[in-house]
Amino acid sequence: MLNTLKKSDFFVVILLAVFTASAWAADVKGSKDHPAAGRLTGSDILVYSSKNFDSYNIPLGQAKPGDNNNYTFPNSQKVEGTTTKITYIAPEGKSAEEVIANYRELFKSKSFETLFEAKDDDFGRYDEFVKAAKYEKVFESSGGARRFIAGKLAGQNGDVYISVYAAENNFWGFEIKIGKQEAKKGRTYYQVDVVETKPLTTSLVVMKAEEMEGSLSKTGRVALYGILFDHDKTDIKPESKPALEEIAKLLKASPDLKILVVGHTDNQGEIKYNQDLSKRRAESVVKALTSEYGIAGGRLSAHGVGMLSPVASNDSDDGKAKNRRVELVKQ
Repeated sequence: MLNTLKKSDFFVVILLAVFTASAWAADVKGSKDHPAAGRLTGSDILVYSSKNFDSYNIPLGQAKPGDNNNYTFPNSQKVEGTTTKITYIAPEGKSAEEVIANYRELFKSKSFETLFEAKDDDFGRYDEFVKAAKYEKVFESSGGARRFIAGKLAGQNGDVYISVYAAENNFWGFEIKIGKQEAKKGRTYYQVDVVETKPLTTSLVVMKAEEMEGSLSKTGRVALYGILFDHDKTDIKPESKPALEEIAKLLKASPDLKILVVGHTDNQGEIKYNQDLSKRRAESVVKALTSEYGIAGGRLSAHGVGMLSPVASNDSDDGKAKNRRVELVKQ
């Protein structure tokens, strides 16, 4: 994404160990290093995933218990973009501290801003940090030293975020697997997650007032995708104006019509947070319609249901995009 992030750069900047972006014979099929992060020489990739668009919470502090025995990061930064997650096993004799020291040096050499760094007791109780981050099972109750670092590189065309968690495994053995391999005692495992932010463009056509009216008459609701917000924000983006104009046109043509404005999100993040965010976004829509288009406030009511009413599977980027919407519901 950023021109300054070239694979060749990473062969020379690390002082304590060498990173490389070339493929290794022992790597899981279809995997590769991320060129902005690389690996500690001699490491193997055990688990790999990459999505063109996803959301990710960068931990900025300890994890805490949440609803339904889940764990969350009260202090975190939610980012969206191309997301790559890689689980490595370090060479024999390499410690968690040595792994993180190399990424710390990488951050320094490439002018990354360090967002958060932690070790051992800094993580809080037990395995809450690992569970909140949804890392591989080998990182739970590992029994050895634990280290973490997260950083950000700002760029004109988008930012790059890297987080690295390293743990020395003194507990797990053949009883669990990481990818297709059995866990190995006495080895250090590390997780490298990279997010490259970029604008998410939409090719969805703005629905006309007549089409909205037809859907409301037939089903009592209409899903709109032309109302856009910045990530984790409630301010309506300027390119949403055509959609707002069509909603105003609909309401002015039907002066007795009253509607619920309902915000929806995908399943990334916590339920309560997304419900609150979606409601505040719906309130922004109501405010725009009343203040900019002269619609009476008594005809509009803002609500947010977050992730509770999907119209598609959240297992794909396309499905998540369909679930992030504003709906009008006829009263």
